[in-house]
Amino acid sequence: MDYIRLTWDDIYADCRKIAWNIVKEKRKFDAILGIARGGMIPARLISDMINNDNLHAIRTKFYETIGKTAKKPEIVYSTLSKKPKKILVIDDIADTGKSLVAVLEYLKRQEVKEIFTATLVKKPHSIFTPDIYIRETSAWVIFPWEVYETIREMLKRGMEEKEIIKAGIKIEELNEAKKFYPLI
Repeated sequence: MDYIRLTWDDIYADCRKIAWNIVKEKRKFDAILGIARGGMIPARLISDMINNDNLHAIRTKFYETIGKTAKKPEIVYSTLSKKPKKILVIDDIADTGKSLVAVLEYLKRQEVKEIFTATLVKKPHSIFTPDIYIRETSAWVIFPWEVYETIREMLKRGMEEKEIIKAGIKIEELNEAKKFYPLI
């Protein structure tokens, strides 16, 4: 499996590109909905950049481990209380696309009239193409907010230290993760 490790600087730059596109197109939204967990940080950054503080979360559960999903994504909760007419949905990645499709179906049942989607990354095999995305890759993406989660999963899979470091994990992160999670 190939890996790509994104940095906080990459994330900030990509969120700025999304925000700039939204501003250039003069798009306005009643609310921004970040898909938890991965979409929450980009949603917060973009919320600040486009000056829209009506930020909400929706939680889907789909991934069980690196590269392994459940059969179908499940909507666990949503913080939307009022029904916005126009909404910006943000996630970190459109991998299979199934989580985004589940969220869009949920929002349509809530009678949201206009939905605009944005992700930082899109996989070529995704069944859903966001309205805007910045990167496209077939590699497994390691986001800065999931480094230790990724290390745990790599260790559980029995990956060698060399392989983990080759994937973009720093030796200091690996050693620290081992201290945090001694039972792995």
